[in-house]
Amino acid sequence: MNGCAAFCSPASTQPALPLTLAHPLAHHSCTMFFKILLLSAAAFSATTTAATTYKASFTQYGSTDTWGSGNCNVASTACGFYTSPGYSAAVSQNEFGVGPGAGAGPACGTCWKLTAQTDSSGNNLSNAGNSIVVQVTNLCPASGNPLCAQKGLTGTNQYGANLNFDLCIDSGASNALFGNSGVGLAVGSAVQVDCNQWSGEVVH
Repeated sequence: MNGCAAFCSPASTQPALPLTLAHPLAHHSCTMFFKILLLSAAAFSATTTAATTYKASFTQYGSTDTWGSGNCNVASTACGFYTSPGYSAAVSQNEFGVGPGAGAGPACGTCWKLTAQTDSSGNNLSNAGNSIVVQVTNLCPASGNPLCAQKGLTGTNQYGANLNFDLCIDSGASNALFGNSGVGLAVGSAVQVDCNQWSGEVVH
């Protein structure tokens, strides 16, 4: 039995007629069925793949920062893994999902496309529009850190950003995004993407 007959043939105790001998209305109903099915599938795909673009700020931390953070590309991150190779970042607590000491949040392992546009004063970067994809491996805690203290995903920090990504220097992420712009803090956009767009390996 062909696919159309399987879905659209009326119930009958008689053997199914070949499609070429079927009543024209039965063929029309079958055609309409598959059109509706295809349209429904397309609508479902569109609604499930759409992603929100957030305004984001970008900072950096790791073994060469001014706070003595140490190597950020280690398994002692809040997520319990690191990337080698592959760009990684800590994300603000409102997206990470849990606070310090609570272990891995739901954002662990998610991948984000980050695009830098301006410096902290709103001036366009020399490499404005530069993008990278990072994987979340750590938490940027809200406590004592205004950049990562947004209230929910609609809240903002002092740069109007809904999210902050603290780029792991030791993974190469900060250098890749900031490039030769000469900044250590930038503002732009962030959108969650499928991790098939991220290039790297996870190490536990």
